[in-house]
Amino acid sequence: MLIPPYSLRSVCLACLGSDKSHNALKSLCKTQVAGAAFTLAEVLITLGIIGVVAAMTMPSLINTTQKKELETAFKKQYSVLQQAILMIKTDDAIDFEYENYSSGFKKRLAQQYKSAQDCGSITYNTGCILDEEDGTFTYYKTLNGSTLSRAYFDDGGFITPDGTLLLTEQGEQAKRTGYLVSVDVNGFKKRPNKMGYDLFMFQITEDGRVLPMGAEGTYWSSESARESRCDKNSTFNENGFTCAYYAMTDTNYFKNLR
Repeated sequence: MLIPPYSLRSVCLACLGSDKSHNALKSLCKTQVAGAAFTLAEVLITLGIIGVVAAMTMPSLINTTQKKELETAFKKQYSVLQQAILMIKTDDAIDFEYENYSSGFKKRLAQQYKSAQDCGSITYNTGCILDEEDGTFTYYKTLNGSTLSRAYFDDGGFITPDGTLLLTEQGEQAKRTGYLVSVDVNGFKKRPNKMGYDLFMFQITEDGRVLPMGAEGTYWSSESARESRCDKNSTFNENGFTCAYYAMTDTNYFKNLR
């Protein structure tokens, strides 16, 4: 059984123009382009080679696509958070000093987002994200996959209508750090659930600016504090806290995630 010469001609022309094409595939393609037909065996061999090449390249393509999706979601959620804080400041006409909102900050932010679900508090082990029975926190990990400290985002969270999760720091620590909002840009049910991958921390300044943690004016803005909290090789339990800064300033940040 023969296959008409024109059936794979366009594929073969592309094959011959590539330096990376397999030699056996090129040999078959030369025959096809010259006008001869493939036998069934040759077609099967060709398809087999194409299948092997596809199997080798697909994981890389999928990984690249996932990273691009995370980058797009990060930028979108940063913009949405900025807009929400701006609207709160405009409507309430007060600064984001602790005395003005106290522990009601999460409720006010959720109201602005028209939240779809209250996620309770990790501190009191209620809602969407819980500690383990032994008291350890494993739901989110650090940038390199180690145990992550939840101390700066455990005071309450909520889910937005589009499925994004926001976690807040509005307790005693907020008096020192300012209000903190950590955003899981692809939702808490979707992996990898790692700080610096899909979970990013932002600080709300008293005058209503939303800054990626690590930027000038944030709690961990010094060079040493910033670098130690976004280090792929560190097991520090706050590793990933300042990665929002690098995600905003380094155009290759998401490409280099591993």
